[in-house]
Amino acid sequence: MQAVVLAGGRGTRLYPLTRSTPKPLVTLFDRPVLDHTLSLLKRHGIDNIGMTVSYQAERIIEHCGSGERWNACIEYSLEESPLGTAGSLKPFQEKLTDTFIVVSGDGVTDFDLTEAIAWHKAKGALSTLLLKPVEDPSEYGIVETDAHDRVIRFIEKPQPSEAFSTVANTGIYIFEPEILDFIPNDRPFDFSRNLFPSLLSQDYGLYGKPMDGYWCDIGNLSSYRQVHFDALMGRLNLPWGFGPSDNGVWIHPEAEVSNEARIDGPIYVGRGASVGRGASLGRFTVLGENSQVHDHAILSASIVGSQATIGAQSRLHGCVIGRQAQVEPSEQIQWSLLLHDLEHPLSPELIAA
Repeated sequence: MQAVVLAGGRGTRLYPLTRSTPKPLVTLFDRPVLDHTLSLLKRHGIDNIGMTVSYQAERIIEHCGSGERWNACIEYSLEESPLGTAGSLKPFQEKLTDTFIVVSGDGVTDFDLTEAIAWHKAKGALSTLLLKPVEDPSEYGIVETDAHDRVIRFIEKPQPSEAFSTVANTGIYIFEPEILDFIPNDRPFDFSRNLFPSLLSQDYGLYGKPMDGYWCDIGNLSSYRQVHFDALMGRLNLPWGFGPSDNGVWIHPEAEVSNEARIDGPIYVGRGASVGRGASLGRFTVLGENSQVHDHAILSASIVGSQATIGAQSRLHGCVIGRQAQVEPSEQIQWSLLLHDLEHPLSPELIAA
């Protein structure tokens, strides 16, 4: 089974988290988001993968290599200039000889792709959009289907007065190889702006499949935080590799947590992380691998990157602490993104219950 992973975006809305890291390599529980995507594909028997790259392409290629880590084969297409979401498929035309799936390298999902592909084939569809209801449709393309699951209209990021649906296009597509004949060579061509309107106008088989399971487009810092919290609450099925206690406390066997530390789950403590005496890890705290939380520090609803240091008696709430960043002893920070040389405010938000 074949797939194309779109991994060329700059991630400007995730800045400054993406200032020196391409968006697909931003970490989620000590693994790049892209790794979670590739692992999902492999679990569903999809191991022949084309990947589009552009921004910091060399970083992504170096990280993924030929795909051996996933027992997969990965080939790359480097976009010297933007080709658009659909146009980026064209370089793979000779290799895409059977039904294939297109996924974003910076989204997170646990969809049953095997079931979706079987549904697509049973419909005899040329193209299938995987759909998911959302609370706020203004950030997504929204879709309406008829009683036979055929797409009859859609609009990209509607104004409130334009929103005819709350069913979002997840940006995950299943195509037959003939779809590539609709995509021109060497010029930008987009799924939502170009390809899908063309298919609708010519009455080709454009279907929409509602999906169970979890999906999140990590489009901004708020969604980046929320996907961590959703996973801790069990809404997202991730292969953690080690199990929680009864109260949702995920502590890697190679982490060191003082018996005098206070733990209030759900939390995650990664490999090699350490938590000192009297420290308090409140709900929705995430500690990356080899991070250090010193004595009597208090953390809640905060994500701490790998090799970061949280000083003694400091207090953090609602923060994202970058890789190798340092919080000084007794410092108090809330609703901030802290990198090793930069502090950036975050919007105070309630964790979606």
